[in-house]
Amino acid sequence: MNQKIVLGGIAALTGACALWVGGAYYAGKSAESTLDKQYKWLAEQPYFVIKARTYQRGWFSSTETATLAVNPELYRFFLAKEGTPLPVFEVTYTNRVLHGPLPLIGQFNLRPAKAVVQTELQFAPETQKLLSRFFGTQKPIEVENRIGFDDDGVIQLKVPGFDYEETISGIKAKWQGLNATIDYGGDFNRVLLIARAPGMTGAAKGKGNFSFNGLDFSVDHTRGKAGLMLGETHAKLANFTLDIEDESPLKIALENLSYTGKLGEADNFINGEAAINLAKLVLNDKAYGPAELQAEASHLHGPTLAKLNDEFNKLQKRSLKREELTDEIVKLAKAHGMPLLTNDPHFGIRKLEIKLPEGTLKFSAGLGLKGFKEKDLDNPVEFVSKLSAKADFTVPRKIVETLVMWQARSMFGGPESGVSNADLDYLAGQFVEGQINRLADQKLIQVDGDLLTAAATLEGGEFTLNDILVPLPWQEDKAKIKTQSSAK
Repeated sequence: MNQKIVLGGIAALTGACALWVGGAYYAGKSAESTLDKQYKWLAEQPYFVIKARTYQRGWFSSTETATLAVNPELYRFFLAKEGTPLPVFEVTYTNRVLHGPLPLIGQFNLRPAKAVVQTELQFAPETQKLLSRFFGTQKPIEVENRIGFDDDGVIQLKVPGFDYEETISGIKAKWQGLNATIDYGGDFNRVLLIARAPGMTGAAKGKGNFSFNGLDFSVDHTRGKAGLMLGETHAKLANFTLDIEDESPLKIALENLSYTGKLGEADNFINGEAAINLAKLVLNDKAYGPAELQAEASHLHGPTLAKLNDEFNKLQKRSLKREELTDEIVKLAKAHGMPLLTNDPHFGIRKLEIKLPEGTLKFSAGLGLKGFKEKDLDNPVEFVSKLSAKADFTVPRKIVETLVMWQARSMFGGPESGVSNADLDYLAGQFVEGQINRLADQKLIQVDGDLLTAAATLEGGEFTLNDILVPLPWQEDKAKIKTQSSAK
């Protein structure tokens, strides 16, 4: 009896080992295919160039080495200098691919997966030496990609913190690290990114200091039926300070800066909105804020946007001169962009409101097309009749005076001018007062105490400013005849 149990146990263990060994081989082969698919997708993007890649598959693990470079076409126009080679931004790394079905069994982790890919970056000796000064023996960055049996995966990225100090120079830096998680679909049709950097402080003796805290970033996108990635993007910075000790000292303190972006799909149309909020900004002990910006774009033809996006990505892979790129973009817009105009698009700033020491600035605007046809491009009058636009603003008089005073000081002030700031401020104030009165007499602005306001609309080919119908150039003759008839 006992012998049968022992033999049965040995047989079961042998079978389990055989399954594990066979499963590891199959998972390794499947993992290589999955990684091939990921690199193929990466190569199709305009952002990177895969310069080299080798893959050595083993039974229980494999080794992959790759060199990835940022596409130089993305920055060539900004960094190119005549007679100087264009900088190359690339990284070489080695992936240790642990095969499933139990890739981390060696770490006593029995969680199943097709594979776990552990990445080690390879830096140039000079770069490694510099990084070691900050991170010591820690790896500057740790990346692990856990690939599921359905090719969905989760990437964990970690940059450790450090506390650095140079006694002689008085330089100090404390970095609290960075953690990020990327949950992605194997078909590349969804991505969830969550990243957080708790904060950093830095100081240089006699030069100044800076700090930031609570930097968060997240993306939750899913591919829509038009082929575009839709969803929400969020970013937030709890606070930031900068204090520069110089002949012209500068102090900046920022509190609660946030961004929210949303992209949605309704039928064949894309609707988007974005919001930026700032609780407070202190500039050289002068407080500004809160501030809020809300922008929107709606009824944009989705298939057209997707086509333009694909064609523009192809352009970014080509080595074109600046003029050639501009020409190609114009051709692209003419060839594929018309449905964006013929489907009643709308763009707008729903709200811009900024609290300044002199008062609160408010602005809103919108621009759209209604019933536009391609042939309207050849008829300016008909084109204008299809435009739907509005704008209004409210600005405290003191803000205008302050801006003009600053301009006057920068243009005519200074120790060598022989003119005092007080005299310049007086002259600027008189100039602003005269201009405000002239614009008010012409009904171009309205004066309500210390506030200056204006509102304009363009609808059906008629332009209205502050509730007054203003004839457009081609309407002036008709307006004169109408005025003369009314006078009789």
